[in-house]
Formats: sequence, C-alpha cells, structure tokens
Amino acid sequence: MQFRERKWQKVSFDLTPLVDIVFLLLIFFMLTSSFVEVKPGVKVNLPQASAPNIGEKNDVTVSIDINNTLYFNNKVISPKDLYYKIAKVAKANPNVIVIVEADKNVTHGKVVRVMDLIRKAGAKKIAIATRPPKT
Repeated sequence: MQFRERKWQKVSFDLTPLVDIVFLLLIFFMLTSSFVEVKPGVKVNLPQASAPNIGEKNDVTVSIDINNTLYFNNKVISPKDLYYKIAKVAKANPNVIVIVEADKNVTHGKVVRVMDLIRKAGAKKIAIATRPPKT
C-alpha cells in the first residue's frame, strides 16, 4: 500500500480587517461623544467627579450660588419665573437637558427642591454639572 505524503500549508491570519474595524469604532465613538465645558458667568464652586459632563449647545443651565441665588442661563431669576421659563423651553424642545450647577456648599435640600421644580415644569432630562478632580 502506498500513502501519499501530506503537504503542510502555512496558515496565517490577515489582521487588516480587524484593524479597520477597530479604527472605525474609535472614530464612531469620538464623533458621537460630547462634553460640556463650564462657561464663565455665575461663580459656582462645583463639586468634583471623575465622570465627564455631557451636553449640547441648546441645553439650559440653572445655577445656584453660595447665597442660594437662582440663575437661568447666567441671569438672576425667582423660583416662580424659573418654573415658567423651564416649562416654555421644555414645551418647545422636549429633549432639552437642564444642567444644574450648584455650589458644593449649597444644601442638598435646596438642590433637590430646584430639581423637583425643573421636573414639575416638564423637563425630562436633568444633569448635574461637576468639575474634574485635581490630578
């Protein structure tokens, strides 16, 4: 009986498609990410957090300074007027994000009352602004 000799073939993986997919995913996540920069205006000492802030240009900012003064987009406002402003903005754009910038020394109760007011006014998305930790 005569056996044929097997010819061994060298097998290799082509990594080019894998690298292409990784770069496409990297580009996708870079383009879909958005960050909020703290804008100058109301002097608020934000608490630190390691997670980045998110936001868009058409979002509104509600600030609470150390003296418990309310600001709507850097303008002093009363709680009653804040309710009507948020209701108007939320009616025009249901996906608006209301960013709450509260000084870290403001009481928790005050921040919760303002967030409750924002929620009652019709805003569905509320974000709390923080600053990155010191390295």
